[in-house]
Parts: sequence; structure tokens; C-alpha cells
Amino acid sequence: MSQAQNKSKMALTAELIRRGASILQEPCPRCGSVQIKYRGKVYCTNEDDLEALLNPESPRETPAPARGKVEDQKEPKTVSQTEDSLRKLLEDKLNNLSKQLDSTNDLDEQGRILNLISKYLETLEKIKRSST
Repeated sequence: MSQAQNKSKMALTAELIRRGASILQEPCPRCGSVQIKYRGKVYCTNEDDLEALLNPESPRETPAPARGKVEDQKEPKTVSQTEDSLRKLLEDKLNNLSKQLDSTNDLDEQGRILNLISKYLETLEKIKRSST
């Protein structure tokens, strides 16, 4: 996925969160990416067409989530709770990536890790700005 596509996916995910989507703790079972719950269905932020969720009148077919409905129907999280969950998830990922960066001498791997760290920090900054 290109950097522009990745930024677009992040922006779409952020917009869905603003519209009430919740971030789930469980990663996508197929690709390991973050999953969100929106209107009772679970979507992978990497694999599913999030733009079709935001623009249901568009000519695209509405995506059918591969993961179906969430079994436990808990009360929806508030935006603040969702932001806190995302912040914690990203901080955990940053800690793990820091350890990986410290333990590798492979320059390509270091570049990949630094790219992810940059994206996570950028997302954390967006969360910080949206909560003020």
C-alpha cells in the first residue's frame, strides 16, 4: 500500500470514529490490522472499503464485512473512550516497535520500523488535536 493510500485509509478511519465507530482490541484475523465496529458490523481498516461506508449513495457496492457482527453487544464507546483506546493501542505498538528497532541491524527493517513509528506518532498527534 502506498503512503498516500495509507494516509487516505487513516483519514477514513478517523472520520468513521468521529461518526461513532469503535476501535476493537482484536486485530483482523486475516491481516492483523486494526478493526472497527460501525453500525453493528466489524470492518478491517486495511481490507474493507471504508469510503463506501461514508458515502452510501456512491455507485460502489456497500462492503460486506468478512467478520460479521460482534457477538457481545456492549454499549457503544464515547468518542473520548475510543480515542483513549486508540491512544493506548498506538502507544503499545510504539513500545513494541522501539524494541524491534533496538534489536535489528538490518537497514531495510529499520526503515520499515521507522516508517511505522512515524505513522503512529502522526496518528497520535491527530488524536491529540481532535480532542482539544
